[in-house]
Amino acid sequence: MDIRTPGAGGAGLHVSFRTMCGRQIRVGHLVLGGGRYPAQRVSLDIGTSSGGGTGTWAGLTAGEARHLAAALLAQAAACDGRPPRT
Repeated sequence: MDIRTPGAGGAGLHVSFRTMCGRQIRVGHLVLGGGRYPAQRVSLDIGTSSGGGTGTWAGLTAGEARHLAAALLAQAAACDGRPPRT
């Protein structure tokens, strides 16, 4: 289930959902620094597992986020038994 909530500090919308193994995944827009040209990143937070495993996060550039999205879509297509889009 997608839950969309407004972020704070110019961060925009976040999308979060819980995986089958109980981890909370949250994706958002992160703005770092002030001034005329602040650094903007896509934030990815993978929460702890229900079994007590550790969580992690990453701040991705737009290009890195697109690369990750393409890799995830290709793997999802493989799980569905469909060839990936080229």
